[in-house]
Amino acid sequence: MSKGLSHRVHGALWVGLLINVWAVGCTVRDPVARVREEDAGPTPGEEDGGPTLPEDWVTYCQGSGPPVLVGHGGTGSVCSAQVAQQAFAHALCTCETLALNAPLRVDGFHSSQGPYTVGERGGALAVNGNLTSDNVVDVGGALSAEGLIRMGFSLSVGGDLHGSGSLMGNGTFTVAQNAQVRGNVEVGSLKVGGRLTVPSGFVLTGPIQAAEVLRQPVEALSPCDCAPAAQVDIAGFVANHERVNHNADIGLEPSALEGFSGSRTLELPCGRFYLNRIEGQGGLTLVAQGRTALFVGEGVRLGEQLAVEVSGPEAELDLFIGGDVEVTGPLLLGGGTRTPRMRVYIAGTGILTLPVDSAIEGHLYAPQVLLRLSGNAEVFGSVFVRRVEASSTALLHHDLDVLNAAGTCVSSSTR
Repeated sequence: MSKGLSHRVHGALWVGLLINVWAVGCTVRDPVARVREEDAGPTPGEEDGGPTLPEDWVTYCQGSGPPVLVGHGGTGSVCSAQVAQQAFAHALCTCETLALNAPLRVDGFHSSQGPYTVGERGGALAVNGNLTSDNVVDVGGALSAEGLIRMGFSLSVGGDLHGSGSLMGNGTFTVAQNAQVRGNVEVGSLKVGGRLTVPSGFVLTGPIQAAEVLRQPVEALSPCDCAPAAQVDIAGFVANHERVNHNADIGLEPSALEGFSGSRTLELPCGRFYLNRIEGQGGLTLVAQGRTALFVGEGVRLGEQLAVEVSGPEAELDLFIGGDVEVTGPLLLGGGTRTPRMRVYIAGTGILTLPVDSAIEGHLYAPQVLLRLSGNAEVFGSVFVRRVEASSTALLHHDLDVLNAAGTCVSSSTR
């Protein structure tokens, strides 16, 4: 349990779950939930033979480590950091072609060492399709593409380059380590710090410098796990937690955020919670105060902004959304800390638009979504989507800690 939440609950103690209704000229704090007393009887569902949690709320919140999710069949458990390590191996992963007209820059940092300041080399870019750009592309880590790579200006890669198609364009190409190209190399110039491998039968055209040039086969690859069987089972996790959750322990109704007007704030303590949907004419602020997971069945639709924050040094959030996210105002993930402590998983198939003044300080996984970036966009974490459209400069700062996130999981005997 997070340090700010007592291990024992007494009488009529109010939890940190409050829904604030912003009225004209004033703010009214309307607490809608009480903590259930420890001796108040079983959680609904237990007494009638329904599904039960792997552990009760108090026991779960006395544990530590990333949120633990209810897995297959509603009885097993899965450490959310294991899911994240699988999903966020790249700063940016797209399941389709990535076509850019504006600059793209990728670097890395370690959130365990503090908020992002100046990035380090690292942060990988992966594309299941062609990668084309008429502007600057600067990747601090590795670059891999299922199709051709065409640059009209310049490409800089701080790690290895692996292209399953041709490497072409009038631009300047620089690869710090090794380059493998399964196609023609027809470039303005190419400098490779290590080996350049191109299969026999393909042409090499342009000034080319490399420590060594090899004529050997190059494997075709799809670097992003976009096949349905390989994707995170967002719908499955949402369905499990509709049946098995800690809602009753804090008095949270699944319909609590349906059809509201005005602005609301939902503060969630440690635990796993479920909402049918989030739908309102106003804006919403979600605040996670512990090792928190929230599951939304049918998506999010708001007339104003959506802000998702993590409050407290040990708090983190896993947010699973079973449908599309439609937000008229800005989408603000993270609360301005530049330290990603949230993972957002979206099962929808629509368009997620990030208007000007939006911010992503966390990891976003939406393999069937078109992500549309308006204005300069900056990400502190990572992005896995079907496709990206960017009208201005995109900066991605990959939190490299996620590559070893499973090491932070706590064994079931101690969590």
